Amino acid sequence: MTADADLRIAELERRLIGGYELLQALVGIRLRSVADPESRRHLTWLSDVVAAMGLMTRRSTAGGPVDFSAYLDDAAGFWRRACEDRAIRIDIRAGAADLPEGHALPLAIILHELMSNAVRHGFPDGRRGSIAVAYSRASDGVSLVVRDSGVGAADLAKGDGLALVEGLVDHLGGAMSVETAPGSGVGVRIRLPIRSDKPH
Repeated sequence: MTADADLRIAELERRLIGGYELLQALVGIRLRSVADPESRRHLTWLSDVVAAMGLMTRRSTAGGPVDFSAYLDDAAGFWRRACEDRAIRIDIRAGAADLPEGHALPLAIILHELMSNAVRHGFPDGRRGSIAVAYSRASDGVSLVVRDSGVGAADLAKGDGLALVEGLVDHLGGAMSVETAPGSGVGVRIRLPIRSDKPH
């Protein structure tokens, strides 16, 4: 690749990342003037998704397989900052398991949905706890597990967030299982198949 082409790609990457940052700022400005709880919930969700896309864009601009474990470090920093005034510990355990480019952004959005659910619903009234994320190579692809030590539930209703996760997992041909019980937190395990003819 020529130096001129490298410069054009770098400029495109800069503009793309700048666009995500501007969109997130616009959503934040709008949030300051919205009082309706349902509207705030949707705008907050949009802000989180834009953040996930921006973080992933920084990791995937070179093209080819994406180092998802490195992305997890970025995402953990985002969520630690979001929880800095709360007693919620976030732990990441990630093995080296690259993802095809077409899987990386959907899995980033899946992770943000699961983290958002845990942070917003798992620890009410200042409850202390932890969220653990594990990412590794599975026999036929990759595995992502997000488990929190929050309040849990007798039965987890599939609200907007969990329905979106399930839809994205299905889109990628994967499988998802959810474990929860009152007082025992929530654990979500996702397995995504990666065809052997693709880099992973």
